[in-house]
Amino acid sequence: MQIESFSTVPLQQNIPSYLYAEYSDEEDLQAFVDAFNSLAQGYLDWFNQSPLGLYTSPFINGPLLDWIGQGVYGISRPVLATTSTTRRAGYNANAYNTIPYNGQLYSSTQTASIATDDIYKRVMTWHLYRGDGQQFSMQWLKNRISRFVNGANGSDWPVLNQPPSITVSGTVFTVIEYDSAAFEALRECYANSVLQFPFQYSLSFIANSFASDGGVLTLPYALTYPVSPVGLAAGSVWWNGGVICVVPGHTPDPSAPPMYFQYTFPAQLLASGGGNLPLSNPGIGSGQLWNNGGVVCIA
Repeated sequence: MQIESFSTVPLQQNIPSYLYAEYSDEEDLQAFVDAFNSLAQGYLDWFNQSPLGLYTSPFINGPLLDWIGQGVYGISRPVLATTSTTRRAGYNANAYNTIPYNGQLYSSTQTASIATDDIYKRVMTWHLYRGDGQQFSMQWLKNRISRFVNGANGSDWPVLNQPPSITVSGTVFTVIEYDSAAFEALRECYANSVLQFPFQYSLSFIANSFASDGGVLTLPYALTYPVSPVGLAAGSVWWNGGVICVVPGHTPDPSAPPMYFQYTFPAQLLASGGGNLPLSNPGIGSGQLWNNGGVVCIA
């Protein structure tokens, strides 16, 4: 079976139309067929030479991306909606004169936003990528999720480098992945039924995000974080039973940009390392990350 690949060269020569044998001596009809074949070859040449079909190109954006996504691939730009519901009820559960005595109040808020070009392209790649085959499996799911989360603007991604953790209970697949803007977008896309997924199963998401334990930076799951400092370069970060630590021996660069707890994602810190974190508290209450004797702390 032929598997599609980005490295496969498209068909260069159009399969020509032809006249039935009994009409082959009709010059007018033959001229019509020749003209049809010429036009068809022209269209094929245009599609091969034009970059419009390559939606991952940085030059394909905005309304042009919508035109290609919907007109060529039949995939519209997603609208991502979120809903939150609040229930207020019970005696002594709310301030007086806010709701009727012994009553209850439901309130619901909803937000909706149009997906950015980046997320739109990731959604298209989820649907259009053929290298994984069409048979659903655990590896198929890991590939799709890893490619969506890490492949900026829908680009391909070596999925084995950073696979998500997935467990199965009955028909529910629980996905544990590093917290990131792309992972949150994945959750929203799934919640809004934007992504093709077998109807027999469902997905549950757990964002592996940083937390503060008394000012110490912690991470619930190691995933691809090293769990031992052995063999790591100086300044690398590692997961010490939930606490994020730094391998000693690296002198911080004073010109390095600061990293803040609120804006730093786990994969980002793993890639950059902790060698340039300050070795002293940069200011209580600033939220900046610093290296407290080998343990990453939050100022």
